[in-house]
Amino acid sequence: MTGRRKRDSVAIEPRERLPVGPGRGLPLDAVTLDFGHHAGRTIEELLWLDPDYLVWLGSHPSGARYRAEIDRALARSGDPEPRT
Repeated sequence: MTGRRKRDSVAIEPRERLPVGPGRGLPLDAVTLDFGHHAGRTIEELLWLDPDYLVWLGSHPSGARYRAEIDRALARSGDPEPRT
């Protein structure tokens, strides 16, 4: 025995999705992706170059830190796409 006690599992209720991100409050042209095919591009550039990618990234775990900026950009563009 290693001295650890087995703990009962606890059900975790899903929470509402909270916006997070490196640039909360920064202009969208100041927030730059640092990974993937679009590394080096700003959220503002992607809004015009590849808005479908922004929709996807906003709902994917790899985009979690950019979620606030993506939501702001898509809302500004009038994109009605819900992200849950």
